[in-house]
Parts: sequence; C-alpha cells; structure tokens
Amino acid sequence: MDKNRIYGDGNVFLESITDFQNLTKPTMVQSNCLCIKFVNNGNKEAQVNGYLLAQNETLEIRQQSGFLDRTQYQLTFKNAEGNPDVDVIRILPKNQSSV
Repeated sequence: MDKNRIYGDGNVFLESITDFQNLTKPTMVQSNCLCIKFVNNGNKEAQVNGYLLAQNETLEIRQQSGFLDRTQYQLTFKNAEGNPDVDVIRILPKNQSSV
C-alpha cells in the first residue's frame, strides 16, 4: 500500500446538475455527463447516432460511477411528416455545467 496515497471506501458523492433540453430539429448533442436520456414525445421517429427511437420510446445511457460520457450524439428525424419533439435529459457533474 502506498503511504502517500489516500484510499477511500468507495462512497464518493459528486454534486450534479440536471439539464433539460427540448429539441425539435436535427442537432448534435455533446454529452459530457454521467447519464443522458432521449425521450421521443413527438409523432415521428427519431434517430440517435443511427439508433431508431420510435414515438414514446426512451433511450438512456448511464456511465459507471466516476466516469463521464464524452460521446457526441447526432439526433435526426426519419421522415418529413409529423411533429418532431425529443427531450434530452443529462445529469452533469457540477464542474461540467454552465450553471
């Protein structure tokens, strides 16, 4: 055991902020978060990095404790008809947010 290192017991608390966005047009979403969720509330299919998200479906991506997701997610809508409406909910470490 290294005498110069402090070992924790695994119970580390991070301060976080919940960020909400409502997207109605194709866009790139930079995650930089612990958890990201896409909720398709519209009446047209959406795609997140090619993954099909049907009406009323949810896609949630969580990282292991202590890890940040740095993925750039491309949100697109599959066809021209209908009302696009996707909510993006991110759990951000407080030091990563602009709040």
